[in-house]
Amino acid sequence: MTEQVTGPRSGPLPELLRILWSARIDTTANRWHLTRRVIPELKTLADAVADARLGEAAKHAEAAIAHLDIMVEELRTAIDFIQAQNPDHRTG
Repeated sequence: MTEQVTGPRSGPLPELLRILWSARIDTTANRWHLTRRVIPELKTLADAVADARLGEAAKHAEAAIAHLDIMVEELRTAIDFIQAQNPDHRTG
């Protein structure tokens, strides 16, 4: 999933594209950790110790997932715009 922009007039685009891809990958990984590890464990702990604060923390972590989903889509759009502006891009 490596994208490279090449060409004599690409300037800083390869580095910017690399940063956007990294941000997108990191955001996706953060979402995975929230949904697979953090939220289930918070809910389990909240039930086990009857602590409403942990339950609230789980609710807020779930709400954060929507923001991460938006971030992934916006990063994808930014990547698409850069690639569309540079005809010399290629997928490696």
